[in-house]
Amino acid sequence: MKNRRIFFIIIGIILIISIILVIMIFFHFKNKDKVIIEESINEAELEMQFDEKFNNPENEYVSTLYHVETSETGKYKINADIPYTKISDKVDGEINKQIHNIFAKKLLDVYNTSNSYTILTIDYAFSINNNIASLVVRCILKESSNPQRTIIKTYNYDIETNQEVQLLDIIPEEKKETIQSKIYETIESEIRKENTIIEQGYAQQGYNVYRRNKESDIYLLENATEFYLEDDILYIIYSYGNNNYTNEMDLIINKI
Repeated sequence: MKNRRIFFIIIGIILIISIILVIMIFFHFKNKDKVIIEESINEAELEMQFDEKFNNPENEYVSTLYHVETSETGKYKINADIPYTKISDKVDGEINKQIHNIFAKKLLDVYNTSNSYTILTIDYAFSINNNIASLVVRCILKESSNPQRTIIKTYNYDIETNQEVQLLDIIPEEKKETIQSKIYETIESEIRKENTIIEQGYAQQGYNVYRRNKESDIYLLENATEFYLEDDILYIIYSYGNNNYTNEMDLIINKI
């Protein structure tokens, strides 16, 4: 009788453990599927749609300070929307000063002192994502026979603390290594394309080839300065026209 009792106790313990294991496995795979669904994004489509984000919105945090649409034969064609932030008194001064120094001054230079025909477009995109105000301003510049140049600057601030937000502040720790690997993979892919263009002789035919350097420190995640956040999608932006006459740009897109 005693042995039967022990036998049934053991069977009961085994059944309880089995049930717990089944529940744990169920929730493990359920959470795993949830992660996959959350992280599944169409990066190619998002990259193609990136231009559409520059629609110059106006709301309680940002407005268009200057809208200039003008042209003069032989001198310039300008279509510019210069934003002005209204996030808080603490941060607006610095942001708007930078926007003026980079973009408004470029507009004035083209309008007042252009010596050769210049096409200038300035626009911006803005979003609020989990209390982070994210602003990206873009300048597309074509001066005479120089290659077209694209300049992009971004401004990211926490609207609750009025503190500037750095890229590493918004990337979960468990995703940093994956995103860093994606940056390197993207740059290596672009370098292979550059090499193909050069090998096929297109550069000698006047095709402008911007050469990336995969050893550059700019590709370290902690050194990335330009990024935009919208709908939990992070766009890390490498706009090489910020320092060179080129419109080459790399976008690293991730779900955060």
